[in-house]
Amino acid sequence: MPRCYLLAVSSGSSLDQHSNNVTLFNLVEQLNVPPNATQPPGGFLPLELHAYFAIAPSDIGTSYQVRFAMVSDAGLESYTEAFEFKSATPRFRTRSLGLPVPPVVGTYQLRVDVRIEGTSDWRRDPAAWPLSIVEHVQRPEVTH
Repeated sequence: MPRCYLLAVSSGSSLDQHSNNVTLFNLVEQLNVPPNATQPPGGFLPLELHAYFAIAPSDIGTSYQVRFAMVSDAGLESYTEAFEFKSATPRFRTRSLGLPVPPVVGTYQLRVDVRIEGTSDWRRDPAAWPLSIVEHVQRPEVTH
């Protein structure tokens, strides 16, 4: 089964075509929302979700499905749609656009679930990215 060795949320990224190196811009660990803001159910925030996987030699060429989950400390979970991948190399990286909007403010972890394509059992990888959703109260401007 693939093992996630990097999981991150960013506002953008860049891939160097010559070196195949990736640069992540503005890593996101906290989102500030206005007080009493209503979150659209099933909505997504325009952030990039990055997951990098190590693939065992025996798993190369196997078709997998991956989904991201926003998991609250209270146990609430919001998911992305699952997507499929089959790696021909011992490493695989993915960038997805759209962080599921959590239903309430609080502390969350972005997690990644993997399963063999065609099966029903998801395996949650131990990798996690912390994310806090907090109500932001605008402070008065200091003028002196």
